[in-house]
Amino acid sequence: MTRSLPTRPTPPAETPGGAKNRALPPGGAKSRALPPGGAKSRALPLGGVNSRALPPGRPVQWHLALFAAVLALPILVFVAGLLWRVGNAERARLEGEALAAARSAAVAVDRELAGLSAMLNLLSLSQPLRAGDLPAFHAQVVELQERLGVTAVLRDAAGRRLVNARVPFGAPQLMTTLPAPLADAARPRQTMISGLFQGAVAAEALFAMEIQIPPLEPAAGPAFLSLSLPATRIRDVLTTERLQEGWTVAVVDDGGTILARNSRHEDFVGRQATQDLRDNTRGQQGTWRGTTADGRAVLGTYVRTSLADWRIAVGVPDHALAEPLRRSLLLLVATGALLALVSLLLALAFARRIAGPLQDVAASARAIGDGAVVPPVASGIREVAQIGDALATASAALHAREEELMRLNEALEMRVMERTRDLAETNARLIAAATGRERAEEQLRQAQKMEAVGRLTGGVAHDFNNLLTVVLGNLALVKRRLDADGDMRIRRGIDGAMEGAQRAASLTARLLAFSRQQPLAPESVDANRLVAGMSDLLRRTLGEDVAVETVLAGGLWRALADPNQLESSLLNLAVNARDAMPGGGKLTIETANAHLDDAYAAGREEVKPGQYVAICVSDTGAGMPPDVAGRAFEPFFTTKPVGKGTGLGLSQVYGFAKQSGGHAAIYSEPGHGTTVKLYLPRLRDGEVAADAPTVVALPAMAQDGAGRTVLVVEDDPMVRDFAVTALEEGGFRVVAAADGPAALAVLDDHPRICLMFSDVVLTGPMNGRQLANAVLERRPGLPVLFTTGYTRNAIIHHGRLDEGVQLLGKPYSATALVAKVLSLLDGPDGPPPMDAA
Repeated sequence: MTRSLPTRPTPPAETPGGAKNRALPPGGAKSRALPPGGAKSRALPLGGVNSRALPPGRPVQWHLALFAAVLALPILVFVAGLLWRVGNAERARLEGEALAAARSAAVAVDRELAGLSAMLNLLSLSQPLRAGDLPAFHAQVVELQERLGVTAVLRDAAGRRLVNARVPFGAPQLMTTLPAPLADAARPRQTMISGLFQGAVAAEALFAMEIQIPPLEPAAGPAFLSLSLPATRIRDVLTTERLQEGWTVAVVDDGGTILARNSRHEDFVGRQATQDLRDNTRGQQGTWRGTTADGRAVLGTYVRTSLADWRIAVGVPDHALAEPLRRSLLLLVATGALLALVSLLLALAFARRIAGPLQDVAASARAIGDGAVVPPVASGIREVAQIGDALATASAALHAREEELMRLNEALEMRVMERTRDLAETNARLIAAATGRERAEEQLRQAQKMEAVGRLTGGVAHDFNNLLTVVLGNLALVKRRLDADGDMRIRRGIDGAMEGAQRAASLTARLLAFSRQQPLAPESVDANRLVAGMSDLLRRTLGEDVAVETVLAGGLWRALADPNQLESSLLNLAVNARDAMPGGGKLTIETANAHLDDAYAAGREEVKPGQYVAICVSDTGAGMPPDVAGRAFEPFFTTKPVGKGTGLGLSQVYGFAKQSGGHAAIYSEPGHGTTVKLYLPRLRDGEVAADAPTVVALPAMAQDGAGRTVLVVEDDPMVRDFAVTALEEGGFRVVAAADGPAALAVLDDHPRICLMFSDVVLTGPMNGRQLANAVLERRPGLPVLFTTGYTRNAIIHHGRLDEGVQLLGKPYSATALVAKVLSLLDGPDGPPPMDAA
């Protein structure tokens, strides 16, 4: 039976004017008078005779149950399809991860082979090997084997093994274990890599890398240098790859032999790979199906290495591929059951809670909204129709009030937000202005300080280098003139004085480097080669307590810098790092391509945005606090005890970087070490670096002047006397002048003058460059050699020697002076031309 529901009372007849005349009076529904008996007298009876006919429909329980069933069915279908796709996607993802793992392993193996190839090429350039000193070369390769575990073998074109690191030098040699030389005679210096073979001496699975080197004797054929390495080295590379549990990765050589394996390596190394792997891995990369060497069914992926004809095979077990689909089916069943159960419970709960209270809510809503005209809600559910009808009646008045409140609230929030934004913008502008002003003041103070140091350095350097030239040169002359049986105390005294003068010269050079007034000869520099070439020197300099590691970037740009000054700067940084690690540690030198953008350059003085070659020197020392790191590049600033340092090492590095057009930066944290970064300008394609001036050095003073006449122009009498004496001992005839006009007069009187040696800084009406221009107008093609302790931009501009200028820096020795003059007069191409401009 259907229960009778309360009906809405009949509304009063509308008056002319429509619904507006039925609006509630001020004060809302409460101000409206109620009939005697209050609200209770207006309650509608349940099932009374005045109840209007209810709209046909079904109970809410029936509708909710139907809704739950209709909703669950498409959801289950959608979830089934989704889970199926997820399972297939997971399977495809595993296949992709397997191929990516093969690529990653191939890259790791190529990286290992590239490092070994670099080691082999470096060994082929060994000085004992190039000199034909095989006993010394044997000692070198034995040390290499003890340190790195690689065996070097040298054999001639006939296959005779001349050097083997595993047997003593000169002992009876074993026959080679390789059938023929790996290296291709048509392609010397190219590294060739073998497959797996059994070592005769080591009695273990090995592979070899070999290159052809020049003949050891003039009439002999080419020789071959090889490295033999255990297959476990490749296995160690594979074990570093992070693979999912149960996956296998193996390296198969070009003959189909297993060379290394990440699991059970000892059981399978040297065995033939499975037939399906050999037959289906002929391309560069791809997938295959088959079994592993231990009989497990797998989906395999493979990638060929770039440096050797090896294949990296990764096997994914079949059960791992089927696992995603199985999980999807289980998830589908669980999801369907849970969804059906939840739908049923919700339907019952909502039906039980909604059916009864809806009637009371409808009666209250009609009482609250009585007097408003709204259309009835059309719905097949009787309870929902009653609730909608009643709530629509009361919503009109409430909606108008809510809209008004929302408008007021939005207006208030908008004003607060605008005011807050204005205050934040004003505060940001004030902070930016204060920060910019402070940065500008700091940069101005730094620039003024650097300019003052530069002026002081330049003034001191000129006179000090003149004095050092006289001291060092005359000490060398005195020492050379002493008999071999002379008083040893006098010789030791001379040596001590020369060492002190050399230190003073080095100190002056560092001051000039910091003030950016040293003469640089920039050229194209391969930073990787330069750093690699310094490795042995650094290890000998730093000692055994400091481990030196180099990380060289691939595809590194070429830099534009003075290689000698760059080596000196790196050596300074390495020595500073060693001093910061008194108990030993690790020094890392890393190269990289770098781009300094506008944001980085904006807050740093003299840094131009662009592309640079970065060289980073890092140590594991105690580090520096921020206040010390901020002053590390200042001249004479040092935290070392008195007598342990001058405080000019880092300042020289900073000045060299700035004069080269680059940048230097320091990063340090107490307890975590220090990193110094050198940024050198990139030499782009098409740019030509100036060639560094070449100097032909003589081992000792030689009588090679052959009576040729040299004009010496020097305003310092002591330096002039030393230069004249040095050249005369070298066999030259010398005429001297103290200034430019006197030199021109001497030139007119001596037509047989073949070279002019002049100081750049001269007293009188013209400097050395102006004198050279005047001389070349009178004697075109006359070689001119300059000397200076401080250039004052006469022959150096933008940190570089002017084109065609030959310079011998002060202080110089008699031997260096004679050698430089001879190189200009007797060079292979004759004296270099010099423009008169």
